[in-house]
Amino acid sequence: MTTESFRAALAAGTPQLGTFTLEFATAGVGALAARAGADWILYDLEHTGWSLDAIRASLAVSRREPIASFVRVAGPQKDLVSTALDAGAEGIMMPWVSSAEEAREIVSWMKFPPVGVRGSAFGLAHDLYRGGDAAAAQAEANASTVFLPQIETPEAVAAAADIAAVDGVDVLFVGPLDLSTNLGVPGQWDAPELLDALRTVAEAARSAGKAAGIFSPARPLATAALDMGYTVLSAVPDIGAYLHGLSTEVTALRSHAAGS
Repeated sequence: MTTESFRAALAAGTPQLGTFTLEFATAGVGALAARAGADWILYDLEHTGWSLDAIRASLAVSRREPIASFVRVAGPQKDLVSTALDAGAEGIMMPWVSSAEEAREIVSWMKFPPVGVRGSAFGLAHDLYRGGDAAAAQAEANASTVFLPQIETPEAVAAAADIAAVDGVDVLFVGPLDLSTNLGVPGQWDAPELLDALRTVAEAARSAGKAAGIFSPARPLATAALDMGYTVLSAVPDIGAYLHGLSTEVTALRSHAAGS
């Protein structure tokens, strides 16, 4: 799944389902996610403590698979954004974006001049070592990189329409645990305060012709988000997939051994 087809799917309103990687920074994790049918995978540098070097091999493999490869950086620093892109990230997720001004600055870090201020270097991992005409490569990268600012505070919800209107913003992506916490209802996925905020974000994205996305810690929240018009959803993250898969098989075998 390239970002070109990812964008085409969003334009058509087709849900794009993916996964967060927070534990298994292995070379093949992106390929496994692709085999499982995921449309995108995100390598999380915010909550893992991983350095960029920890995911370089993973990016190198997943970039050659039919899956979009995104990186969540730890915070709003230009060097964190540019180095992740140069390592092969096809999109950047930025936590705690609260205003259009912040979003606009981050977009500038992601785009080559004249659109932004990203430094140019080609024949590297991000262009699959192709090199070639610099102007063409810059234009291609500017058109293909995906920006997913995270909506995680009441201030961000209030500014969602302005953030969505920023050229270069592609997906308003909700972090529901942080958002629910900052709304005073931590982890209460059916709280009216959270659901109202999710509707506000969905409408802001829809009105701007952008997509809305969400990390889905529970299936009822994911289905509610889909019903609201969210089209970029994380399914179970790598940790949850491992726990669920192993637990299911261990439980079944123990039950059989016990004669159940």
